[in-house]
Amino acid sequence: MVKKYLDKISLTAALNKLKESFKNLRTETEKIKTSEAEGRITVSGIKAQRSAPDYYASAMDGIAVKSQLTAGASERKPVQLKIGREAVPVDTGDPIPEQFNAVIKIEAVNQIDKNTYSIEKGVPPWNHIRSIGESAVKGNLLATATHRLKDYDLGALLEAGVTEVEVYKKPLVTIIPTGDELITAESTPQKGELVEFNSQMVSSALKKWGAEVKITGIIPDKKELITKAFTEAVKESEMVIVLSGSSAGRGDYTIEIIKNRGKILFHGVNIMPGKPLIAAEVEKKPVFGLPGYPLSAWLDNQLFIRELIYQLQGVSAPEFNQIEAVVKRKVPSDIGLEEFLRVNLIADADNQYTAVPLKRGSSAMESMVKADGIMRIPDNKEGLHPGDKAPVILLNDKNKLQNNLLLIGSHDLSLDLIRNEISKRNYDFDLKLQTVGSMAGLTSLRRGESHLAGAHLLDPETGEYNISYLKRFFKGQKLVVLNLVHREQGLYLKKGNPKNIKKINDLAKKEINYINRQRGAGTRVLFDYLLSQNNIESEQITGYEKEEFTHIAAAAAVGRGSADAALGIRAATEVMDVDFLPLAEEKYDLIFKEDILEDSRIQNLIELINKEDIKNKIEKLGGYKCRDTGKIRILDL
Repeated sequence: MVKKYLDKISLTAALNKLKESFKNLRTETEKIKTSEAEGRITVSGIKAQRSAPDYYASAMDGIAVKSQLTAGASERKPVQLKIGREAVPVDTGDPIPEQFNAVIKIEAVNQIDKNTYSIEKGVPPWNHIRSIGESAVKGNLLATATHRLKDYDLGALLEAGVTEVEVYKKPLVTIIPTGDELITAESTPQKGELVEFNSQMVSSALKKWGAEVKITGIIPDKKELITKAFTEAVKESEMVIVLSGSSAGRGDYTIEIIKNRGKILFHGVNIMPGKPLIAAEVEKKPVFGLPGYPLSAWLDNQLFIRELIYQLQGVSAPEFNQIEAVVKRKVPSDIGLEEFLRVNLIADADNQYTAVPLKRGSSAMESMVKADGIMRIPDNKEGLHPGDKAPVILLNDKNKLQNNLLLIGSHDLSLDLIRNEISKRNYDFDLKLQTVGSMAGLTSLRRGESHLAGAHLLDPETGEYNISYLKRFFKGQKLVVLNLVHREQGLYLKKGNPKNIKKINDLAKKEINYINRQRGAGTRVLFDYLLSQNNIESEQITGYEKEEFTHIAAAAAVGRGSADAALGIRAATEVMDVDFLPLAEEKYDLIFKEDILEDSRIQNLIELINKEDIKNKIEKLGGYKCRDTGKIRILDL
């Protein structure tokens, strides 16, 4: 029998249902030492138990005096004070003896002899004296109810005699990872096995929001085992999260187990990713079934569970840090679903943001790592059009975003090395990378979606790289072509070359399975050129239409036997442990508009790649030559 979602409701309706169902739910309270209460949330207002200081105290090192005796003192007519009777030495924080009412700092005091001070400037009453209660007054309110205590709060409370505070207990959340195919991160995945990391990802966020977390071992897809773990978790926790089993597959028991124990609030939300979410109430406690796809699990945790974790501690979840950004390309999206799309962001001189979508897919974790924000596309829109604006939830610091350089274009391993060196050498910017292929990189640069493009597009007629394409794409503009590397391209072959591939013509044999690069990739252009040079038609290549988007992915496909050969750069062979048949050397350039040539970030990048130690590191990756690295050519097109 095919299982279906019970209901699919809007994001707003789902949040409202959760808030209404658990509006009165709070954790129990506990009294803890103030010194251990940083980050905890107060149950009630906290008043000072004593004044601080509770005596008149010296605000600095010097001498305590009777201010009236200092009147008229000057350089020409200094006043002399008898030590002990008219002045006494004090240090910062010392009590002021009752007969004295001012302090003169030590730098303004001359000691004539063991019995006499001389001063050259008079002081008013209470000069440099801390009043009683200057820092805290007994009975004053220092912290309100439902206040998250910060480090300086603790200092103020302790000074005012508050050594113990009543706070909400950290809600205990039990996470139950389930799945026959799952293994721990410490294990080596075999075919058909997946590393279980969702529980740790979700747990880290929960702890940041104030929860305590217990993660059970991985439970196989056996109903009785999941039921046992679930029953124990409900008994001992404030909240339970089952990972995964929220979809409608044959081995997904979560909905049935929860249904038998409590009330389903909703199953399915009109969002993407994260649609197959289960929310329920069991024994008056919130229970969630999160999807197995990691980005779906991450987003549902942020949108729904986060709200309740804060509420359990007596406060509302803080608003997301959100900006508005424009798109410069068509961004398709399904109407009826609110989509949360990972994007990179670039800021212009007026700090207006452009959003550039990253790879879709609920399991594309690398795109999450590379993202600057999550763009929200409303459910009543069939995507976005160039010039449209949409809200973006920021994942990174806004000030840092304004300094970043975004490079979109062809994949190259040396760029990761350069990006890492930028970070190690404490430059004040990051180089963000989007791997889409040379042609798509130039298109993004033309649209104003990136600062730089990476390209290695061969002109079959001239044998020149990139220039003819730039003339076509950027007529009337000034561009800078900055050479990054010359690199070796060749065929990835399975270790030992079991199919005995000796030359490109061997790819036309029917038993050879090839894997290609995407349309618009420089490597695809080079492959087509090599086929033409050897009088081979693309139809003769088995697998010509099968595409990968990076050299690493292509090499991996060969290494695991999904393909017999793929064209790519030599450097990837070291990473994926495959053999290599060299075929050509090509030129890889970084391209940007001339008006940012003097930008300090661009100048720093040029300076970095011109360093000899950087060139040496690049060449050690394998298959690279840096004979022209750092050379600049300005084109007036």
